[in-house]
Amino acid sequence: MHQTENVNPAEAALNRLFSTVEALSSKIDELNERVDYLGSFVGLEIGDDGKNEHVEPPGQLAGLSFDVLGKLLSAKDANSVRAYFLRVLSLFRRYIKSIVVFGSSKTKNGVTSTSDIDVAFIVDDTDIQKFTLEQLKERLFTKMAEIARDFSEKIHAQAYPLSEFWSSIIKPNPVILTLLRDGVAVYDTGYFVPIQMLYRTGNIVPTKESIDSNIEAAEGVLMLADNVLTTKLPLDLYQAVVSAGQALLMELGYLPPVPKEVAKHLQTVAVEKEKMLTKEDITKVDEVVSWFKKIDHGELKTVSGEEYGRKQKIAKEFVDKVLGIIDKMREKKGVPKPAIDNTLMKKAETNAEGKYAVKPQT
Repeated sequence: MHQTENVNPAEAALNRLFSTVEALSSKIDELNERVDYLGSFVGLEIGDDGKNEHVEPPGQLAGLSFDVLGKLLSAKDANSVRAYFLRVLSLFRRYIKSIVVFGSSKTKNGVTSTSDIDVAFIVDDTDIQKFTLEQLKERLFTKMAEIARDFSEKIHAQAYPLSEFWSSIIKPNPVILTLLRDGVAVYDTGYFVPIQMLYRTGNIVPTKESIDSNIEAAEGVLMLADNVLTTKLPLDLYQAVVSAGQALLMELGYLPPVPKEVAKHLQTVAVEKEKMLTKEDITKVDEVVSWFKKIDHGELKTVSGEEYGRKQKIAKEFVDKVLGIIDKMREKKGVPKPAIDNTLMKKAETNAEGKYAVKPQT
């Protein structure tokens, strides 16, 4: 019968421990060699004055370059950003095509100890069908920002879908051109560095389409600004004075009248009966309401900034006065004052044609 050799349990456990340590040490050496190999693909050229001048594209795929981060950022920031990149890559390596540091971190223009660390991720969206491009960008931005908060409040990340990045090259976009001019690729799989080389050799130039696109955007923004001034802002002031007047009447125990009857009811109740408001206050309400009606009915086509400023001052004075009256009434009753939560305020929105998404009650 075979006799089992006696083995000291403590010695066996110690041998297993040594074996595990050796395996881990070997793995760490392997990973360090891989990091050194990948990091060697991107180099930062330093000028005679010691300032970072530009990155010389290596002509090969770039790896995650720790050396570049150390030369662009302070030791503390470099460590935070490095850890952030590793976290993002561990989660989304399949989709991340390039990671680029840009802005003041690279140019050193106006950089301070509290400056943001601007980071751009180029993300492959070619096999993502579930979301629209805008939805994808929003989700990517939210996720990248959420992860960044675990490492540094200074990291400001932007995510650019690959399709949008290519589109911005075909019709040069100023934002992407800035990225190509100032950006340093700390991780690249062959998408950013070659395009940056084309840019630096003068092979990416503005096209007629890109110029026209910017002119169209400029005109569109001006039209939107005019639309806001001549429709949305007057509506906001109108709703402010009407809502404040209705609130005061309800606080006094009356049912809220329709907007066009608010001034009349305030005159009867708050001026003549309760002596809380003056005739001048009602005149202010009438002025804002009638002004908006002229705009709403097309009688007034344009609104100047000066005119809006006067009406905004009138509306604010009236709303503040009503709030003060209600506060005093609540205080006498021994009940809480109105709680105003600015985060829950809903903004009136207009559609693309500049008309009201929801027609105001008249």
